Amino acid sequence: MNDCIRQKLKQLPDSPGCYLMKDETGQIIYVGKAINLKNRVRSYFRGKHDAKTERLVEKIADLETVVVKNETEALILEANLIKEHEPHYNILMRDDKHYPYLKLTMDEDFPRLLVARRARSDGSKYFGPYPSVGSIHKARELVQDIFPLRSCSGTDLAKGRRSCLNAHISRCPAPCEGKISREDYAKIVDQVSLFLQGKMPELIRERKREMELAAAELRFEDAARHRDAMTVLGALAAQQGIDSRSGKGDFDVIAVAAAAEQAIVQIFFVRRGTVTSRAHFNLTGGAQGEEPLLLRRFLQEYYGGGDRIPPALYVPQLPEDAALLEETFAATAGHKVRIAVPQRGNKLRLLRLVEENARLTLANYLNTRERQEERNSLALEELRRVLSLPASPRRIECYDISHIQGSDMVGSMIVFINGVAMPKLYRHFRIKTLDGSNDFAALQEVLERRWKRGLDEREQGKHPLDFGDFPDLIVIDGGKGQLSSVVERLNEFPGKKPRIIALAKQFEEIYLPQSAEALRLPHDNQALQLLQRLRDEAHRFAIAYHRRLRDKRQTMSLLDQAPGIGEQRRKSLLKTFGSLKSVRAASEEELAAAPLMNKKAAKALFAFLHQDEAGKAKD
Repeated sequence: MNDCIRQKLKQLPDSPGCYLMKDETGQIIYVGKAINLKNRVRSYFRGKHDAKTERLVEKIADLETVVVKNETEALILEANLIKEHEPHYNILMRDDKHYPYLKLTMDEDFPRLLVARRARSDGSKYFGPYPSVGSIHKARELVQDIFPLRSCSGTDLAKGRRSCLNAHISRCPAPCEGKISREDYAKIVDQVSLFLQGKMPELIRERKREMELAAAELRFEDAARHRDAMTVLGALAAQQGIDSRSGKGDFDVIAVAAAAEQAIVQIFFVRRGTVTSRAHFNLTGGAQGEEPLLLRRFLQEYYGGGDRIPPALYVPQLPEDAALLEETFAATAGHKVRIAVPQRGNKLRLLRLVEENARLTLANYLNTRERQEERNSLALEELRRVLSLPASPRRIECYDISHIQGSDMVGSMIVFINGVAMPKLYRHFRIKTLDGSNDFAALQEVLERRWKRGLDEREQGKHPLDFGDFPDLIVIDGGKGQLSSVVERLNEFPGKKPRIIALAKQFEEIYLPQSAEALRLPHDNQALQLLQRLRDEAHRFAIAYHRRLRDKRQTMSLLDQAPGIGEQRRKSLLKTFGSLKSVRAASEEELAAAPLMNKKAAKALFAFLHQDEAGKAKD
């Protein structure tokens, strides 16, 4: 424990809040919450802990606290901080299938119903998450059939355009033409909110009242529309069959399986007493024996951002802070939410099934990961053997150069650690010291800049997984000449150098320093296949960067040469049309309609962009 931490431990408040642990580089490595910050944070530095906590404490170089009013606010803040910083020692939910939400845009005068990938704190109402994209689109279509909400963009509404087809077929109240007031539109929005929360009886009573009022005022078409909507709502309410005495209704069943600091959470969605769908999520940073903590983290993440939370969540054991989660979810959903452990009957049998699915999913995941790790390990060991390395290379870097006749010359560095690509560590280099085409000198510049940066970071004690973590093996995309130039330049720097090789694409030959003969491996050799993956990835990364620079230069240079096109007009044209290709494809009328343009400037620009075509037509 350093002096900084000792001093901060003395100043900790007796208040609820969150604490952020940082390593020596200032990076946040753990976020936690506490009802009493002083007692909770000090406990990390007293007594014995499990191995994971011991590793965390060893890394802590600084800490920060945030005081809140109560434990509920601390719970919400903790979830938001974990999402923002993704600390290494926290349990993190890893899932690329971000389950969608329905979003009521309450920040607009006339709200719309949209599909959103994430629930955000932007003032809108979110309903979900829905288990699939298909289910959310069905729900949205059903809302549009019953409730006339606008679907046009805010831009269209601001322009005051004439009403669209939806208004003519009674699917939109046409706020663009002022046919409905904000107050009346807000009533429709409130009904949509009730519908998405499943509050059918209230909606049916409201529709009946509106139908009777319309009939009394001789507005028979409106009365018929309310009658039809009431019929649909009544059918939906009957389908729900929510009867607490029969044990049916809406609830989710959740189970977790954990092993090797990896966990799978399996969830079954039960609606109207029937399992409608299921999903699973990966949690990293957890371990077997931490199921209550894993459940809390999952429930925080999954249910913390939406309004569509079922009345009951069934779990194999109560999560940490179960009562606090119930209180938070109830405030969000607008109805009571119960987290319970089923003891008997159908819910217990369903929970056992969910647990079995979680265990099988985890086993499949670990087997797949273990097989990939085994293949990587075998390839690295084979690489060690064929290159006579002292040990299997942990960090491998591969370099490539890309250009067209010396223009827009760039270099790429890609990194594999333990045989796995690490895109966060990839780097681009824009060649600065060369005017013409010289791959050898370009490679020397790239390696020199990379090596100097690494030495500087080591002196400054920066994070070890950046440039300061030097490779065990360097692979150059090229032949003997490229290899010799890189070895020559790196020999100018002090310290031990990594093994450097080159891989020539034509015959897949491996060139080694101080070796006249190239090494050729069978095409099915695992070491060669790993080197090819490195080389192809470095080539792809370099080409992509070169194309971006070239396209940007060509776009800017061509429009900069156009008569009557200054900086503001150039930016406006690219923003309006999206690319130079689309600008060239536009007609004079379309160019003139763009912001900051006029007919004269559009005519001159059109003639300039198509002067080659005009010349060919004359020939």
